[in-house]
Amino acid sequence: MITIKNPIQRGFYPDPSICRVEENYYMVNSTFAYAPGIPIFMSKNLRDWVQIGHVLERKEQLCLERAKVSEGIYAPTIRYNDGIFYVIATNVSSGGNFYVTAKRPEGPWSDPIFLENTPGIDPSLFFDEKVCYYIGQRTKENPQYFGDCEIWIQKLDLLQQKLVGEVHILWDGSSKHAVWAEGPHLYRRGKYYYLMIAEGGTEYNHSVCIARSKSIGGPYESCAHNPILTHRHLGHDYSIQNIGHGDLIEGLDEKWFMVMLGTRPQDGCAELGRETFLAEIAWEEDWPIVNPGRGKVVLEQEIAHKKNDQGIDKSATKGTKMEWSLPLDKRFVGLRENPSNLSLQIQNGNLSIPILAPTVEDIEVPAYIGTRVLSRTFQVQVQVEAEVIGKEEVGLLYYYDEMHYIKVVMEYSDCGYDVVVVKQNQGNKEQLGKKQVLGSRHVLSIQGYKQMLSVKVDNESIAKQIDLHDLCAERAGGFVGCTVGIYASSQHEKSDNRAIFSSMSLLFSDE
Repeated sequence: MITIKNPIQRGFYPDPSICRVEENYYMVNSTFAYAPGIPIFMSKNLRDWVQIGHVLERKEQLCLERAKVSEGIYAPTIRYNDGIFYVIATNVSSGGNFYVTAKRPEGPWSDPIFLENTPGIDPSLFFDEKVCYYIGQRTKENPQYFGDCEIWIQKLDLLQQKLVGEVHILWDGSSKHAVWAEGPHLYRRGKYYYLMIAEGGTEYNHSVCIARSKSIGGPYESCAHNPILTHRHLGHDYSIQNIGHGDLIEGLDEKWFMVMLGTRPQDGCAELGRETFLAEIAWEEDWPIVNPGRGKVVLEQEIAHKKNDQGIDKSATKGTKMEWSLPLDKRFVGLRENPSNLSLQIQNGNLSIPILAPTVEDIEVPAYIGTRVLSRTFQVQVQVEAEVIGKEEVGLLYYYDEMHYIKVVMEYSDCGYDVVVVKQNQGNKEQLGKKQVLGSRHVLSIQGYKQMLSVKVDNESIAKQIDLHDLCAERAGGFVGCTVGIYASSQHEKSDNRAIFSSMSLLFSDE
């Protein structure tokens, strides 16, 4: 037995999908308008995960032009068949549904193959003997209400790279007037095909439902005890909410597990975003039972699994001091563009970045290099050097989306430089702290605790108790979680200036 602590991926890692190849598990997550796209993780025991790369790294693979933060790449599915890894997903901002392939999970991955006549989102692949099937989700032709969706299937000819043959409608959800039947995955176990979906929308009423058939094209019988997993009946005070969008995996020794997304809200706000959780599966009367005897996802549980830590770098999933190097650490992301494409330079171990014209309010590519916030108790610190002029601003950014963020930036003033703390909340921009500083080199740090943020400059406090409750999906809308990182902007003016950052200290608690 090994002890699993949920979530198995803390922070903004939603829509998990998982596959196993021999003793190795591989998992991917949605990334929306962040780049590189679709991180891929590896584990040997379902507890300890290490990121081995990204699926979408090159410009040819990932077009996020003009994508808002909660647009872009939705709900990837990872599968393995006959020596090839497949990831299929939706780019809701450019091109629709596509798949990529690789011989090794760490890549390189192919350029995307976009599929015509594939309405809807959240596609999945299923291999049955030598046939590949596309499982899709779409709004019904004549919907009776908002969110009236159905799951459909069609053969995918991998040689022709297109869908062929007849379309079969498989299921429209487990309950009367079910909303947002989505996130479909198809499996085969024994004499049955199993179709598992998300239902209820990725909020409080989220759930996992399942149906089965002896024929891949149906008809599918809905499980009598659907939903097989939800937390909507546990009340708003339960520690884990919004559970849904699951994927099943058969582990070693014929043990089964499910990964799914969920949130850990406090005071009704889950600013960390949707995270990845795990539960154990038992089978009774040829139906899956989630965490038998409990029927819910818990923060800590023991699972029966081979204890195998070989090759796992446990420190890789925790916040640490991140030295600047090229290519960047895999945990770093940018908005709408891989930050490695931002004319970065390494000078004496320090990172030099251009001060670009876009701001984080623009639907463009700003000079922002961030990482996911993994816990509510954290500290981020960096030394910045920049001789800012005009409207230039350089510093740290705590970011939810274009209209919800907190920035700690050094800017030009008539007396030299000021470090200012600004909070943006849905059009309301408020300055919460300010300090005049001498010289162009300063240490900026932000500390998070109990959904509050405090700011220091050169170890002197300039802002305290900045409320973070507005920076979450529950209040701001959208589907993402918060990120934090370095930022530089000339606020729409032309600039040839650059900013220099020393190594970045990221400390996240194990909460």
